[in-house]
Amino acid sequence: MIAALRAAGFAGVEPGADGAVHARLPASLAEFTAMPSGSGWALSLCWPVRASQAQIAAWNEGHPRAVMDIWQGETRIVMQVRPGPDLGPDLALWADLAAAMVTGCIRWRRAQRAPGEGM
Repeated sequence: MIAALRAAGFAGVEPGADGAVHARLPASLAEFTAMPSGSGWALSLCWPVRASQAQIAAWNEGHPRAVMDIWQGETRIVMQVRPGPDLGPDLALWADLAAAMVTGCIRWRRAQRAPGEGM
């Protein structure tokens, strides 16, 4: 997985504990984790905002490959990928979906702010 993530252009790819691999998205530098999962890998990204049930449902309807939920109080997406010689298309899809999730979460957080709260 480390070699595939690096080849796909992800930054800061490092091994972690329990077989995890940590990396950053190219566009936003948001960090995500790849964990061994069954016969493949689970790619996950958390963002410090709590999406509403309606936002989660809309995301999941539009993005069935990267399921959104709330995990440890934060909004998270998880995408399963199968190991193989060509993870490139799955990792490109992950980069796009993860970037869309970050954009959505930033928008949702801004909408939650009270007037005058600032950036």
